[in-house]
Amino acid sequence: MDNDHSTDITRAVAEFALATRWEDISDEVVAIAIDHILDTYGVMLSGVNEETARIVREVLAGREGGSLVVGTTERRDPISAALVNGVAGHALDYDDTQLSTSVEGVYGLLTHPSVPVLSAVSSVAEERGSSGADLVTAFVVGVEVACRVADAISPRHYQAGFHSTGTIGAIGAAAGVGRLLGLDETRFRMALGIAASMSSGLRENFGTMTKPLHSGRAGQSGVTAALLAERGFTASEEILEAPRGFYSAAGGGFRPEKIVGQLGKPFFFLDPGVSIKPYPSGSLSHPAQDLILDFVISNDLRPEDVKRVEVGTNSNVLNALIHHRPTTGLQGKFSMEYCMATAVLRRRAGIAEFTDEGVNDPAIQAFIPRVDVVVDPRLEAMGYQHVRSRVRVETVKGDVYEGEAEWAQGYPTKPLSPDQLAGKFLDCAKESLGDERAWVAIEGIRKLPLAARAGDIVALLDPSREA
Repeated sequence: MDNDHSTDITRAVAEFALATRWEDISDEVVAIAIDHILDTYGVMLSGVNEETARIVREVLAGREGGSLVVGTTERRDPISAALVNGVAGHALDYDDTQLSTSVEGVYGLLTHPSVPVLSAVSSVAEERGSSGADLVTAFVVGVEVACRVADAISPRHYQAGFHSTGTIGAIGAAAGVGRLLGLDETRFRMALGIAASMSSGLRENFGTMTKPLHSGRAGQSGVTAALLAERGFTASEEILEAPRGFYSAAGGGFRPEKIVGQLGKPFFFLDPGVSIKPYPSGSLSHPAQDLILDFVISNDLRPEDVKRVEVGTNSNVLNALIHHRPTTGLQGKFSMEYCMATAVLRRRAGIAEFTDEGVNDPAIQAFIPRVDVVVDPRLEAMGYQHVRSRVRVETVKGDVYEGEAEWAQGYPTKPLSPDQLAGKFLDCAKESLGDERAWVAIEGIRKLPLAARAGDIVALLDPSREA
């Protein structure tokens, strides 16, 4: 891991962000970005009424402004709206995840790039009257910066306990808002410096309300940093590469070649890609969930037919899926054992399954001990950039069903179809908007680049607005 801090990483990020115009973004990247914006607004809708987001909304009551709390009639100042929407978007752990370009990378460090960036740029775009194309441009820039900064940092950052959605998400959010505001290069670099000092998030809080708070704080910090910099607030101009800067302090090193000359060449959305989640749980469980659901449904397996389930994977998967005997819905999202159990007993793994009631179902709790999760030496040797898992199901009759998968549905190599994306949005939006309003929102978001005012599209996520 290169610790040479002579390369001016912060300048490279600023120059890329400020040089990127709407005309520079290909139709293919725009189409992918719109899919992720649709998905991200959807997961915000699904999480806004969760207790996690509800508490944050109560704390921020009275901070009125012009930015929508998605899925409600409430409007807050941009900083507060970014916090609430960021928390809501990660409350169900249903938001997208980046991939990695390195063998040693821990799955792109498990950054969830879109929620922090969109929560930030959307709230500011509403207040400033920005166009839909401006919002999309800022979103693409912010996600690109977040993914490249994460891809370059030493894996120690994630392995030692930092949650990069919170830490690096703040930097991506600041980049997106800085681009939206049109900051000059000096003030843009200041915004990155401020955001890096505000970045935070520890993985010990996985399975608690504080994990989605990381995402909300990242969006909030990005907005705060950019607005402070716009007004002349100062910070280091080389915060990423400096000897006491972000990469050194938070990662212990970085690889300059992973970011210099790589920003937008191609955009991370194109290669290696950002995956959209098919299940509202930790993404490291998803390939195994695809396998177990296929075994159960294709072979019509009933719970009483299954003697034992074994899941083999690498140690970094188990370093994130830490709840082996979950007792809450949040813990269930980070439990491979629970994900296998709900697939066998219910043949589904949607929003309704990852609740306290779903996890504490006596039948589920009785089945969980039949699931063994182990480190597979062969998969361990393949490297940590893979999420490959092996699932073996043994039946009471002695039949065995076994398979292996690296990618789940929603990964760039197995993208969700437009109908599947719409279906996920409808499921996420049904409580907040209902089907009719949700369909109007889908159609509006897909036409976002044409909107003279991005706020007109965001307003479609207000349940009081007529369909």
